[in-house]
Formats: sequence, structure tokens, C-alpha cells
Amino acid sequence: MNKVEILDNEDENNLKNVGSRIQKCRKAAGLTQRQLSDITGISENHISRIEQGYHNPRFDMVIQIAKALNVPTDAFAKDLSDDNVDVFLESIRPNIEKLNVKQLEYLKKNIELLLEL
Repeated sequence: MNKVEILDNEDENNLKNVGSRIQKCRKAAGLTQRQLSDITGISENHISRIEQGYHNPRFDMVIQIAKALNVPTDAFAKDLSDDNVDVFLESIRPNIEKLNVKQLEYLKKNIELLLEL
């Protein structure tokens, strides 16, 4: 007889939180589930199930998704806190440095809009 593992509430919440964080990062990157699927090779249905908290992604999938979204893998493990804001900023620095003056101004305006929320 196969042993069925039952997730306790904490494990289930962690799984949903990982999926939610992946979804937030995907949307922040301006990608659809289909586009993320095309980039990673992970089926769109599987990405949807991960984001909804129904599937726990394997570590290799987490790496693929993080690479596609240009975020560190730990971005899916926990919310940003004061302790890791520096890590986040360092992770996006290479992309910011590639922007031209017009793009930097656009980024600055978007940040200002976000601060008004």
C-alpha cells in the first residue's frame, strides 16, 4: 500500500506562499504564465498549479523560474524584509546599470508612483 503524505497547515501555507511569490515576481517582470513557460520549458499548466499552491516545484524548477525572472531563488522562500532588501537591490543592479537615461527616468517615475500607493 502506498503511503500518502498529508501536509499540515503550516506546510500548506508555505507552499501557497511560494506560489504567490513566484506569481508576484512573474507579474513584476511583465510576463504571462505562457511566456514564463516558453522561457523555462515548464508547462503553463504546471506553472499555474505552482502559483496556486497545488504543486511544490522541484529545486531545479525554482532555479529555472528565478533565472527567467531575474530574481534570486530566495525571493520565493520569504518576503523581503529590511535584512534582505540589500540582497534584492544587488540582484537588480546589473539590469538597472544596462538602462539608458530615458529608461532610468521611466524607472524613477514608476518608483515614485509605487510610493504613492
